[in-house]
Amino acid sequence: MNIDRELGQKLKEGIRKNEPMSRHTSWQVGGPADYYLCPADLSELVEIVRFSNKYNLPLYVFGNGTNLLVLDGGIRGLVVNIGSSFSYVNCEQNGLTAGAGTPMTYLARTAAEQGLVGLEFAVGIPGSLGGAVIMNAGSFGGYIGEKVRAVKLVSPGAELITMERNELSFSYRTSNLPGKGVIFEIVLDLKPGDSVESMKLMDYFLSERSRRHPDLPSAGSVFRNIPDQPAGKIIEEIGCKGMRIGGAEVSCKHANFIVNTGTATAADILSLIEAVRQKVKDEYNLDLQPEVKIVGEER
Repeated sequence: MNIDRELGQKLKEGIRKNEPMSRHTSWQVGGPADYYLCPADLSELVEIVRFSNKYNLPLYVFGNGTNLLVLDGGIRGLVVNIGSSFSYVNCEQNGLTAGAGTPMTYLARTAAEQGLVGLEFAVGIPGSLGGAVIMNAGSFGGYIGEKVRAVKLVSPGAELITMERNELSFSYRTSNLPGKGVIFEIVLDLKPGDSVESMKLMDYFLSERSRRHPDLPSAGSVFRNIPDQPAGKIIEEIGCKGMRIGGAEVSCKHANFIVNTGTATAADILSLIEAVRQKVKDEYNLDLQPEVKIVGEER
């Protein structure tokens, strides 16, 4: 098997070997990807899935690298970025079709500009649409899963499939999409509305995010909320704000954020996650579950 010759030459951007994932994650940490791929279109994405099947190579797909902790040993196999080539929005009368790589803020603003409302909550969510749909991302009381009409994927067998609304299931920070394939396009149901009012609401949400959230590199909320109990409030109550391991610190601005103060490794962040979980367990006998996805190998 020669990955460069068999696959790399078929991709417009080729293949990057041993690509540091710290360049592609919002925490700015993470070891190397064996092979880092950026498909230029759907046909290249299908080719990558076929190739991974042919040689039984692990395939990991990601978008903006938010809500993601890549461990310091990196990721084995093929790492596929669903990025700018899959970033587009086509608006219709009662909804839109968008690529899985479309940033959530751009999606929300584009919809509003075209007189479609219902995505205001999504402005400021630091990720792309595909990942947001998989984890049913939400904010300010709204969830993206509520808007999904259909999801288009490259199946594990490298076939193009569409999952309609009646085949989809969404709940708090999860869906039934993991394992179904690589999402490349989503259809959303939206309603016509007042663009000006929609923009005003988004400006308010953005100002609230700026007020509440830290400026240092992070991955958003680290832990899932417990019903009727925000994880950040629990963590703050037991005095974890400012708690630090290496270059990783529990934000003094929002206790459910762990920030990279400049020198953090993934091991620092992972150790701090476990330390906070243990302290909450000791104090309240509660098991906080990470909301961030932890992937790769430890060094």
